[in-house]
Amino acid sequence: MPSHLSPRRFWVLAIIVSALFILVSYQLVQLSVFRRSTLLQIAERQHDLKIEIPPVRGQIFAQDGKELATSLKVPSVYAVPRLISKEDRPRLAAKISQILGLKQAFVEKRLARDKAFIWIKRRIGVEEAEKIRALQDSGVGLLEEYKRFYPQADLAAHVLGYVNVDSHGLEGLERVFDRELRGEAGRRYTKRDALGREVRAFEVKSVPAINGKRLYLTLDQYMQYVTERALDRAYTKWHAKGATAIMMEANTGRILAIANRPTYDPNRPGAADAEARRNRAVTDMYEPGSIFKIVSFSGVLEEKKAGLEDTFDCESGHYRYFGGRVLHDAHPYGILSLPEILIKSSNIGTVKVAALLDHDTLFHYISAFGFNQLTGVDLPGEASGFIRPPAQWSKTSPYNIPIGHETLVTLLQMTQAFAVIANGGNLVRPYVVSRIEDEAGVTLLEKKPVIRGRVISEETAQTMRELMTRVVTEGTGTNAKIDGVPVAGKTGTAQKVLPGGRGYSHDKFMSSFIGFAPADNPRIVMAVMLDDPHPSYYGGTVAAPAFKEAVEAALFALGYVPQNAKVFSGVSASAGVEENPTMRQ
Repeated sequence: MPSHLSPRRFWVLAIIVSALFILVSYQLVQLSVFRRSTLLQIAERQHDLKIEIPPVRGQIFAQDGKELATSLKVPSVYAVPRLISKEDRPRLAAKISQILGLKQAFVEKRLARDKAFIWIKRRIGVEEAEKIRALQDSGVGLLEEYKRFYPQADLAAHVLGYVNVDSHGLEGLERVFDRELRGEAGRRYTKRDALGREVRAFEVKSVPAINGKRLYLTLDQYMQYVTERALDRAYTKWHAKGATAIMMEANTGRILAIANRPTYDPNRPGAADAEARRNRAVTDMYEPGSIFKIVSFSGVLEEKKAGLEDTFDCESGHYRYFGGRVLHDAHPYGILSLPEILIKSSNIGTVKVAALLDHDTLFHYISAFGFNQLTGVDLPGEASGFIRPPAQWSKTSPYNIPIGHETLVTLLQMTQAFAVIANGGNLVRPYVVSRIEDEAGVTLLEKKPVIRGRVISEETAQTMRELMTRVVTEGTGTNAKIDGVPVAGKTGTAQKVLPGGRGYSHDKFMSSFIGFAPADNPRIVMAVMLDDPHPSYYGGTVAAPAFKEAVEAALFALGYVPQNAKVFSGVSASAGVEENPTMRQ
């Protein structure tokens, strides 16, 4: 022991060193034994990196294979705040905000977060991406993500719907079939360094993403186009508040087109308000007016309560009924036969025809035609409509319901009801998705037409088709005539209910025309409805021409060419079109 170190100092120093050694040993034991699992978990959280591999959202196709919705890779801007010094934040934030059109304060706030990764702006344009890349800053980078695109812009927008920034469906088929379209994300397990950067060489495992399924629709791109074009013209010409059209195969329920106005571009859904994004064809309920008369006439003919030769007194257009109330016709009619009542759309005559049925029987046919219930269409937000059962009818209900008042229906329900007459008496379920395939082209689901039940006999349906053909040739629907093609249909002009249910407006109407063609072998049933058109408001004037324009083009596309088709320069107008022999007149 050195002479300058006293024994007391030696032992004090020895005790201190020993205590420190024991303390260090205790900490080593704590770290390597007792806290080992906790520290390993912390280390894993810090260095283990699980990266999600996004799937490609499935495409949506029209029935002819034309692409209606797809997903494309686009760049997104991210930052690694831990790589950006506090001094550099204002400068970098100013540059980024100027390039991306963001507020500088917002960007600075994002860069100040204690994160290894953070989004700045997702799904940007190519020019913006090039400018971000030119910054050459290690704290800012680009990643490619998938963005939903709708190549046909607003075509069939209300059927397709749209997605949010995370590619989750919010409306339309994008919402209903979100799970199938979205697919399943994959995962990549790898390591990262102390600054949060991925070390690809240390990748442990990779689970590939399962891309979304493909939807094939019943919609025909061309028929959707001609339907929207015809509806646009009517909507603009008659200054309507809204407009809707549906085109459907009469025998199968396959929907060929659905159009609504106003509309929107699903590529930019935020640029339109909720009014424009609403699918009026399935969500909006309204009083249909005279187009609802087909129910009473079909019921009376089916029950054989009257025949085509029977006549009714239409009271010269002025009929007093319960409580001194008065029912009017647009024109004063006297004695009319049953066919003439439908052809001229006499309200008074219709009420007298419907009176041949007891209330329960009339309500049975209302339900059998598909009213007061969902159609079952594969679109979101469908309304079931509403018609009170006979036990809740007032004394005036038997005079209102047969002519389409005190009834709430959707245009899709009306289209389905007219298809009953067109196809021979069967209630078919409308649908828009034809089949679902995986990305390898394997069919996972294929939909077939569904007949929900027989409503009327073929004989009654045939009689109604003949009467409704006369509506077009000599009645209120003459504007729906198509040269060389027999057309059947019915017009409707219903007064709108005043706010609060305070009676009916005398200057606001729901105007419609629903029909089918060819009348002797129906292929297509189509409904057109305009909300509050003006200055004219009769369904035969404002809606029937749109029906004619769209159905004429659709039939030609289906191969239906009338025998009296015009010949140009010695070549038939049917040249180049494969004719369906069953359609020839």
